[in-house]
Amino acid sequence: MKRFLLATVATLAIVGFAVAEEFTLQITGISDDGTTITGNKIAGGGGKGGKGGKGGAGGFGKAEEVTIKVAKDVKVFKGKFDTDSKAFAPEGDDLKFAGLKTAIQNAQNGTVSVSGKALTGSDVLELSVKDGKPAAKLNGKDVAFTDVSVKGKAPLSTRITTSDDGTVTQVLVTPGGGFGGGFGKGGGKGKGGDGK
Repeated sequence: MKRFLLATVATLAIVGFAVAEEFTLQITGISDDGTTITGNKIAGGGGKGGKGGKGGAGGFGKAEEVTIKVAKDVKVFKGKFDTDSKAFAPEGDDLKFAGLKTAIQNAQNGTVSVSGKALTGSDVLELSVKDGKPAAKLNGKDVAFTDVSVKGKAPLSTRITTSDDGTVTQVLVTPGGGFGGGFGKGGGKGKGGDGK
């Protein structure tokens, strides 16, 4: 009986600690002071998970709204899907926290891009229909109408990595998640977890 009680107590002690993990998070907001992010955590999301092990790239599963603490030195990268490992991997330079804030803002505001390049406040895009055919001009120059992309307001699609204490240490901004608006300078990995 003592062994059973000891095993039960040991199991409860182990379960009580947070475990580092990786998961899909659709970010819907960031606190004014930049210490936390809020979004929908997708159960069964793709990539390597802490306790869950490896998964596919999909974000299928039940969503749970969470608020997660972000590390001061959070690393932020564009995420590229690696077909060999079947997981998202960092691509390019660390965009730092400023890059994450910019990506969240762009996702919430919506974006317009031409040939994959986000338009800035000084760009002028003209769309017209002439003789039943759509046409586009960017800053007075003709561009292919099919190269114009308009995205409405949406959550920022990311893969989050947390430390053992549940703080976000790395954010991978995944395709379809805010790439339309340019990233700002600065940024980095961050830790996340359920927190304030």
